[in-house]
Amino acid sequence: MVNGRNFVIGVDGGGTKTAVVLADMKGKIVNRAVAGRSNVRHLGIKTAAKNVAEGIYGVIKRKRTIKIVSTFIGLPALEEEYKDAKIQIISELKRSKKIARVFEGKVEVGSDQLVAFRSGAHGKDGIVAIAGTGIAIHGWNGDKKTVLNNKGWLLSKGSGNWIGRHAARVIVEAVEDRKPETRLKDAVFAKFKFKDINELLNFVYKDPTGNLPKLAIACDEAADRGDKIARDILVTAGKEIALSVRVAAKKLMFSEKVPLVLVGGVYKSRWVLDTVKKEVSRYYPGRFEIIVVEDPVVGAVRLALESINL
Repeated sequence: MVNGRNFVIGVDGGGTKTAVVLADMKGKIVNRAVAGRSNVRHLGIKTAAKNVAEGIYGVIKRKRTIKIVSTFIGLPALEEEYKDAKIQIISELKRSKKIARVFEGKVEVGSDQLVAFRSGAHGKDGIVAIAGTGIAIHGWNGDKKTVLNNKGWLLSKGSGNWIGRHAARVIVEAVEDRKPETRLKDAVFAKFKFKDINELLNFVYKDPTGNLPKLAIACDEAADRGDKIARDILVTAGKEIALSVRVAAKKLMFSEKVPLVLVGGVYKSRWVLDTVKKEVSRYYPGRFEIIVVEDPVVGAVRLALESINL
């Protein structure tokens, strides 16, 4: 079965975009595509599956002579309320005739948390802390596992949505003279060309889960320019992520050093990343090998290859 025509597909779905890659049997990525977001919790199965299908088609449409032997699709919320929806998701994907040949091979739908962990860790034990549009901290130790801080953008702390929500709040409070003036307001208004607070509110409420993380980027830019309020939001986000990692480590009781894989756009902020590293190392010195991953879709490729027992 293993020859130059055989390939695998890895999919890393998210709340901002869906990354899809085509890889050879050694895991080397040979083609990439990006499609719309695919968080089932936010979009529903039909729309999420449509965007995944678009991404898959993007990597195979000019590769007509190859054989896809395995595909692994990692999606948000699969570890939580959509565990029993995998068959339904695959059925929805099969509606897209242009990716029909993918189903001649093995197709598996799983959690983006597992994809993220395997993008930085080769073993099965350790912790992944995802902090992008959404957030989730997931740990494994043998037969034990725990998942924390993964209850969606309204309830979880430390994500891009959480940062953006706090940024919007302090801007409103500054405009209303309830809190001190902040450079964060100027940074956000300039970045998005808002003329007044109503344009900011329209932007936020039109699509909270899609637009709040965009404010997080402006928050980081304001922090880098010296704004204390913006910096405090980001440092607090880092502390919340580290707290969840600490709780997971306490529950799992690792007896040896394990990987802590950090995945997501929030870690592009040095204020968040440095805080997470500092806090985790302070409470668990030498316990974790901290790995920052920039391309988590690699984890989906590894899982696709493993599913065919290579």
